[in-house]
Amino acid sequence: MGRPVDSHTHNKVQPRTLGYGQTVLQPETGTTAGGSGTDGQTKTEAPPPLGILARLESRTFVGVGFNTIFRPHSSETRTRLHNTPTPGQIPDDNILQLNLTEETMTFAEQLGDVPNRGLFTQADINLNGIPYTQKITDAMDKKMEKPPTLHYENGLWMHVPESTTPALPASLARMGSIPHGTTINAQSFSAPVTSRGAPQFEKLSIQPFLIGDPENKGKVKPFPSQTASNKATFRLPQDLTPSTQAETITQEMLDSPNVVLANANKGKDFVNTTTYTVSTAAPKSKFGGATANIGFLVGDGDGSRGDGPSRPNANAAQVTATYWLSTVRTKIRLEPFTPPEKGATRTFSAVPLRPNDAVPTFTVDFEIPAAKTVTVEYTQLQYSQNVLLDFAKLSWPHATVATLAQQDVKLDPSILQQ
Repeated sequence: MGRPVDSHTHNKVQPRTLGYGQTVLQPETGTTAGGSGTDGQTKTEAPPPLGILARLESRTFVGVGFNTIFRPHSSETRTRLHNTPTPGQIPDDNILQLNLTEETMTFAEQLGDVPNRGLFTQADINLNGIPYTQKITDAMDKKMEKPPTLHYENGLWMHVPESTTPALPASLARMGSIPHGTTINAQSFSAPVTSRGAPQFEKLSIQPFLIGDPENKGKVKPFPSQTASNKATFRLPQDLTPSTQAETITQEMLDSPNVVLANANKGKDFVNTTTYTVSTAAPKSKFGGATANIGFLVGDGDGSRGDGPSRPNANAAQVTATYWLSTVRTKIRLEPFTPPEKGATRTFSAVPLRPNDAVPTFTVDFEIPAAKTVTVEYTQLQYSQNVLLDFAKLSWPHATVATLAQQDVKLDPSILQQ
């Protein structure tokens, strides 16, 4: 009912479009001078499946979120604080930084065949995937002309078919590179699950714990910086009074950043939601996934040597991220429009439900004779990511959450028949 007939056109990329064919990676099966075939793989007629990634291909998502990170605090290059922390706040080896964020995530065209060779009785498999770019900027000060970039990442989302050796089901893999000196290979170990209605979120704690003790059996106590009302602590910003009064950063958000995702969904009409999780830490019965860091970050890798010369400065030890890909129904008002030339388009936006709402945009390239309100559907992408940074004998959760709305959803002229 009322959904765009062509909300996204999949460009069926033929194998070898991006250079993965007729090479040593995937030579076509042919005939040699002696009459025998090569050891290449028979060319396929269609690219391997993308699975749920097909809903992201060639799309851009824009929105807002929230970021928390405990940063190492150097005694040589100390961070200037407006208020001197209350005496007795030891250790002072970390600063909790909080940021409201704006984000753009862009997904490119699919790669097509990406062959992986099997050994002995394991047949070859063909992966497929889409390149992506993620940029997160600070949104704490809306008056800044050029807000600083907090995070930049590019990489690949890949769909991996099932295999027998090792025995693994079909999965997704996110391979990302971050400028700080970290690369990740986060893989899903269970199939995406689709359900009717809105996403459901579990609590996400940012409580630090002893390295190797995620259940916090060592009972590491919360740091003063985790209390929003404390104005004199090792935190940026120190005074959260303006934010708590405006309800842009609250104690509830510090207790669980996933609250931001739940709040972003209030008042929206959800059709269905697909949920999937990727992690760099494989379960004992599975294989795959890892992080790699430059020497400055990793040190000895476990943080157990205290002030020793080889301690890690901020070893990104583990990454886990859950995604909720939802179909959302909304209304937009189309104003009269006559394309001045072939190919000309006009963009329409949904009305924000609240300040800092992630709003989808829709494009038309056909005539709209009179103003009309129509019902449309778009894709919303939400995620909750937790990176464990190891330093000073503790694992420090670095949580990032965001709600992103699809941009430039192409509407079909049939939408005017509503």
